[in-house]
Amino acid sequence: MLRIENISIQSPQKTILNRVSLSLSERESLSIVGESGSGKSTLLKSLLGFPFGDLEQTSGHIFFEGQEIQVQKRRQELPFIGTEVAWVSQHANLSFNPRRKIKAHYRDLIKSYAKKGKALRSLEECLRLVEFKNPERIIDKYPFELSGGMMQRVSIALALVAHPRLIVADEPMSSLDVVSKHELTQLFKHLRETEEIAFLFTTHDISLAYELSDRILVMKSGEFVETGATREVLRAPSHPYTKQLLRAVPRLEKEKRLYE
Repeated sequence: MLRIENISIQSPQKTILNRVSLSLSERESLSIVGESGSGKSTLLKSLLGFPFGDLEQTSGHIFFEGQEIQVQKRRQELPFIGTEVAWVSQHANLSFNPRRKIKAHYRDLIKSYAKKGKALRSLEECLRLVEFKNPERIIDKYPFELSGGMMQRVSIALALVAHPRLIVADEPMSSLDVVSKHELTQLFKHLRETEEIAFLFTTHDISLAYELSDRILVMKSGEFVETGATREVLRAPSHPYTKQLLRAVPRLEKEKRLYE
């Protein structure tokens, strides 16, 4: 489905990504794990065609379903973003106009999809998919009337409108409290089981990767230093940086010892 080959991205001062490659299959879940500043979000910007500012992609290719994302077209809307590939940001509240109700954001979204010829879900259906029991109460709310966890669920609901085949989620739980993180983790697990969707997560939390992903890619200073099946990598990490990340999560470190 998705293939990234030898992507390098530079700022005027330094290399941000150095010949990074990955692949993602249908219905697979993949997590890119690393600390802030490691290059995770920059890689997603490259995939999604977001503006780079003063960054420059100096090498590499990105393919989705065999179609290459052309660097020279980065200022144009990529035809499959939003429909085939949906985006969930880490700060849901910043993605919404606080003066407009949830149903108004939905109307804007379906207008943007009007020329793409895809079957679209109703807002109520999408809200039920993310486990709102009374979606009719949510659609008339303003963003500031909902908690951070609820807004992140609304963000995921809108990502599901056009039946995407891939959801890209950049640190989707970094701004949430412990209870909301747990609820959202269970939601992503449920969507993995019930929807024919692949997931690409970025996170600094290796325990999230443990819960949600089939494979893990550990990123440090713009390079992947370790890759493999999630449980295999966490059971027997080979790179010192992966071991460092694992030691920061006592529960996972304990579970790793149980495998030994």
